[in-house]
Amino acid sequence: MSSPHHILLLENGVRLVTLPMTHMESVAVGLWTDAGSRHEMPQEHGMAHLVEHMLFKGTPTRSAVQISREIEGLGSSIDGYTVEDHTAYQTKAPAEQFEKLFDVLADFYLRPVMDPADLESEKQVIHEEIAMVQDQPAQLLEDLISEATWGENHPLGRSITGTDSSLDAFQRDDLLAFYRRAYSGENTVISVAGNVDPKKIERIVSGHFSNHPAGNPTSFASAFDPLPDHRFVEAEDQEQAHLALSFEAVHRHDPTRYAVKLLNVILGENMSSRLFQELREERALCYEVQTDLVSFDDAGLLQIFLALSPENLDEALQSIAKIISQLVKKGISEAELENAKSYVIGQSRIALENTASNMMWAGECILFFDELKDPEAVHEEVAAVTRTQIQESIERIFDPLAFSSAVVGPIESDQTLRSWRSSIV
Repeated sequence: MSSPHHILLLENGVRLVTLPMTHMESVAVGLWTDAGSRHEMPQEHGMAHLVEHMLFKGTPTRSAVQISREIEGLGSSIDGYTVEDHTAYQTKAPAEQFEKLFDVLADFYLRPVMDPADLESEKQVIHEEIAMVQDQPAQLLEDLISEATWGENHPLGRSITGTDSSLDAFQRDDLLAFYRRAYSGENTVISVAGNVDPKKIERIVSGHFSNHPAGNPTSFASAFDPLPDHRFVEAEDQEQAHLALSFEAVHRHDPTRYAVKLLNVILGENMSSRLFQELREERALCYEVQTDLVSFDDAGLLQIFLALSPENLDEALQSIAKIISQLVKKGISEAELENAKSYVIGQSRIALENTASNMMWAGECILFFDELKDPEAVHEEVAAVTRTQIQESIERIFDPLAFSSAVVGPIESDQTLRSWRSSIV
């Protein structure tokens, strides 16, 4: 990177990356494990997410309340999340509080009790979370499009939260077995960015983590070619239909990933994109339209999300098909390409002005690529993308139109989408 950085590999496989930012007042800390919902066996559906919850419930020396009070008493807060291919815990605090803060972080990461009584109460919390997703179409849609894309029998096609029945079956020994497999030294990445002394950070982290069992790297079922399938959940009480379309794109190591990123920006990532301008600004067909990229080690998707009145759905789908057809036949303009490059590079530079974003960048680089990438070198690769490379990505992703889809809304919205699919596939 353009700024100094330090990487330490402990004998047990734990990877630590430290980015000193001496002009800042804060320190941001992240702990990752290279294990998420796609690393679950069929009988473990939802376990990665439940284990994440249980780490906050206490250690032999700290209760859940003590963990929260100590972290917040240092002027900090902490967040945890589970996704398909990793689980993360992230916090930010005044820089001088690092040693006390990390003592708490290491304690709950390395020594969770997973008390049976806490387990039963936390199951109820996640039952409520599952029920909440069912009541929120935008969140339910994410589960549906994953299932349509990968199928309900593949880990990538299953919900991250699990189901009511899968949760009820989990016992403490099941969680401990998953924890030991997933949270080993070989799977752990620690990232620190802020006003810190790297040597002091390395000493503190080593003191906590050097004796953690090394274990083995996690494994997962490989992704296959996405399915051209469809899912629908009827929601008669909803005034809007929520729609997702998912196209096969590229994995995170593919050399064309920067071209696909720029294509995503041009198609629907921001307000000047083709989809936003035509569907919302020019035709007023919807309030929300956006595209997103999903990238794993072995697969990737470009997805379109749309929320609108069911009566506008057919016209919106026709517009989407027209925009994609124009991209395939005519490509993009030089102005679109240059604007997209400026947007991607500018947004990255702005984000990296703070300690939390630097911590995230460094941690995810080590987790996903096992090296720390210089942001400016990445920006140069983005700037070097050509219109020809974008066109090759367009033709690979959108031709032929073999895609998955999902809808949450009134039954007529499903009928409209099915009719549209049959007319173009």
